[in-house]
Amino acid sequence: MPEGDTVRRLADRISRRFLGQVCERSTARDPRIAHLDLAGRRLVDVDAHGKWLLLRFDDDRTVYGHLRMDGKWEVGRRATQPEWQRRLELRMENGWLTAIDMPIIGSVATAKEHSVIGHLGPDLCRPETPDIDLICERLHSNGDRPLAGALLDQRNVAGFGNLYAVEVPFIAGVSPFQHVDAIGDLKALVACGAALIRTNAERGPQNTTGRRLHTSHHWIYGRKGRLCPWCSTTPLDGAGELDTAWQRVTTWCPSCQPVGERVNVDPTRIVAAMCLHPARRSMFAPGG
Repeated sequence: MPEGDTVRRLADRISRRFLGQVCERSTARDPRIAHLDLAGRRLVDVDAHGKWLLLRFDDDRTVYGHLRMDGKWEVGRRATQPEWQRRLELRMENGWLTAIDMPIIGSVATAKEHSVIGHLGPDLCRPETPDIDLICERLHSNGDRPLAGALLDQRNVAGFGNLYAVEVPFIAGVSPFQHVDAIGDLKALVACGAALIRTNAERGPQNTTGRRLHTSHHWIYGRKGRLCPWCSTTPLDGAGELDTAWQRVTTWCPSCQPVGERVNVDPTRIVAAMCLHPARRSMFAPGG
């Protein structure tokens, strides 16, 4: 499932291509938006909140969508998928914008966007620096949950997906199974994760190590069975979707990330792990 940084980059890409343009032709093939006709309407804003994409038009109408696992937006060229997969096609002045296989798509009055995204926590990838203290408060509001599950709950914080729910606990030296209320210095962990996803949203690939910045490069995500890249002595363990309370595949190092009655985030480890990543410059900046 695309994460908040991916959706923010998609919003920026659509904005660069089509912002301010008038829709010349509008075709809706999804029962949820069968009434929608945007022909003659101008695209005045493109935004994202967490994993939700928002297209705002000058008739005070917002088209919203969530990609989940299979959805995508084709930007620029005309899509070639069968018509039944092209749920919404917009012919703009400078190309085509097509929603393909969108599991969630709809429209709402712009003033009522809160009915769609009002339940979400702070958006990590907005231009404004996120309020790390507020995010920690939301995480602690259900602190008896495992860390990974709390990070993935978009009501706490909008944007983190499973990649970050695996990588950020590893970087901080905390088990994804550790309950939130039993973690000391949670703010350092959240600040690290926020800096990572925001930097990746701005720069490009979802890189969490700082090496090979032009490609997606991760510490342990999807590497069950390999030696831990930190301690170099312990094979990484893993669990499937049916084996975690948050119903996602996860990976961790049993030696570096033990579950305890109470554990502390290791800020020294965070600094060392992030020494090559551009996100290091904003990890502990005032306000997050």
